[in-house]
Amino acid sequence: MNVSVIGMSHRTAPVEVREKLSLPGDLPARLLRAARAEGAVEEAILLDTCNRTELYFVARNRDNARGWFLDLIGRVKGKAVDADPSCLVRLDGVDAVRHLFRVSAALDSQIVGEHQILGQVKAAYRLAVHERTSHFLLNRLLHAAFRVGKRCRTETGLSRGAVSVAHAAVALASRIFSDIRGKTALLVGAGEMAEAAARALMAQGVSRLVVANRTLSRAQQLADDLARGRSAGPEAPDADDADGEEITCPALLAMLGGLPPRQAAAAPAPVTRAVEIADIPAVIDEADMVICSTGSPEPVLEAAQLGEALRRRRRFLFIVDIAVPRDVDPTLGDFPNVFLYNMNDLDQVVARNLQRRREEIPAAEAIVDDEVLQFIRWHDSLQMASTIKLLKQRFAMRQQAEIERYGRLFHADDRDQLGQFAQGLCNKLLHQPIAFLKGLTEDATASDQLMAVATIRKMFELDSLEEDS
Repeated sequence: MNVSVIGMSHRTAPVEVREKLSLPGDLPARLLRAARAEGAVEEAILLDTCNRTELYFVARNRDNARGWFLDLIGRVKGKAVDADPSCLVRLDGVDAVRHLFRVSAALDSQIVGEHQILGQVKAAYRLAVHERTSHFLLNRLLHAAFRVGKRCRTETGLSRGAVSVAHAAVALASRIFSDIRGKTALLVGAGEMAEAAARALMAQGVSRLVVANRTLSRAQQLADDLARGRSAGPEAPDADDADGEEITCPALLAMLGGLPPRQAAAAPAPVTRAVEIADIPAVIDEADMVICSTGSPEPVLEAAQLGEALRRRRRFLFIVDIAVPRDVDPTLGDFPNVFLYNMNDLDQVVARNLQRRREEIPAAEAIVDDEVLQFIRWHDSLQMASTIKLLKQRFAMRQQAEIERYGRLFHADDRDQLGQFAQGLCNKLLHQPIAFLKGLTEDATASDQLMAVATIRKMFELDSLEEDS
């Protein structure tokens, strides 16, 4: 099976290494275009999230894939990636298929059962389709992965109790503050994650929100919409992506033993304000908490920038950095009045959240095993030799059926000639499809070969013939 995956995740590399390979903004699309243009792979899908950067690909030559992948990332980023190729994990064939299915089922997630990952896999697939790097084989594989994720959500309790990053941030803040009502929150970034966090904070009674963004107009739009109670973001996620819940981020979920209680009555709309990121040093003293979620490739909060303001500060500051690459200079956590949480903190507390879902893991793993077996059977059914054998068998059956149907109309001395005629005609009709299939092994891609075999099998109903044999 000519499918491979190469990359890293929270299981194989710390955030310091993962952020070197992260691909914010339009870099995933640019990487797929570069891979397609150079012809190194026949198909490719890139999954880039806060916890993993993985390339699923089909290629005839899979030698030195680690070095090639690091070099490709360096080229689209415009600078060499300072990472040892051994930090990348490489899986081929059935192992690659199983890995994708476990990822889609949230069995390989930092927080087992989180439901954001399936939406991220779907987004990665949509991008690959748009960039024309996913074809017959990966199309089939990814749709099987979607089915795995959906089955694990609906047939097991693995995802029960998953929460959004907004509720996670509020719950964590509630452990730091005795009461967040009346507090001021600074949101660094003005995207969907920032809006979701803002609305969760508003539900818990935060009194002031400061939105900082590189583009002031975008920050002002979000601030105005929050003040009016409108949604500034896109439509709600597809129900099939997130079961109607807010998109989760596993980055904070492990820190929680439960969610903070909702306020009994709706809190008044907070006072909102928009600033540019460059103005953060001037407003940082107003904030009690900071939530960072930009797509910046470099830190946006640095010790050199904020050190003086933090040293003057007489109360503590709670910072949650859920961006990869990180938005916050790690040395800010050295200030005695700063509580800084980022992705590296999670491994120490994952066990708290995992226990309640552990009993659901075997059921989810059984679904993965079942779907892997189905995919292997489908792939193996499209092998060239077995298809040609079945095709000959189908024509032999049709030949015999026609001889039995019309043989009684011929004199006994002529029936042998009828058989020879039927056999010769069938052989001539078979010549073109068999020659076509055999020719594919020399020139066509793996996907083209599989698609052609699948078409032949459907055209001549070979699957039913195989099932009856």
